[in-house]
Amino acid sequence: MRRGPAPAGANGFAATITTLRPASGHERAELIRDLIDAFRRLRNSIERFERMLARGDGAGSGGMADAHASPAGVSLQPLLVALSRRIDVARFARQRELKRAIRDARRLDKTRDALFSDAFCLDTEALRRTVAELERLDAAFVGLGVEHVLAQHANAAEAQFDARCEAQSSGAAAGWSVANAVAVTGVATTLVRETAT
Repeated sequence: MRRGPAPAGANGFAATITTLRPASGHERAELIRDLIDAFRRLRNSIERFERMLARGDGAGSGGMADAHASPAGVSLQPLLVALSRRIDVARFARQRELKRAIRDARRLDKTRDALFSDAFCLDTEALRRTVAELERLDAAFVGLGVEHVLAQHANAAEAQFDARCEAQSSGAAAGWSVANAVAVTGVATTLVRETAT
């Protein structure tokens, strides 16, 4: 912002002339780069999420993301549709939060063309807000995915522990039965001997 000299105004007060300078081309270029990077990270997170659920429900080689890998600028809609179908059959604990994240990602993806338009790219505040929202969504998908993996591992460990406890209980019961059988046999033999004498 450049300030000019302060000439006297109509009423004798000093007047200041200011020239507003638009955001520099370098700043806009950095924000546009951040926007593209945020879209790419979000796509990668959604792809990983879809592959994770695909492995969980026994799908083939890893789900749609492997067969249809696309650049960051391509629409997210097919991937989000596949993920929506996947969570309907997967045992996912926080479906409400995941469906909300999918809904927000769809909304942003529908405005993708406008986001990369010349008019939007001149609005630095809008660029910053969009980058922040994309980063929030990315963090939401990552957090939900990590939580799901940890829960799956915890469930598997609990199942293994229960199986070991059941095996040990069965072994102990079998040992107790053998001991009882030996004791009963011993008592019976003693009774037979006493009767014979």
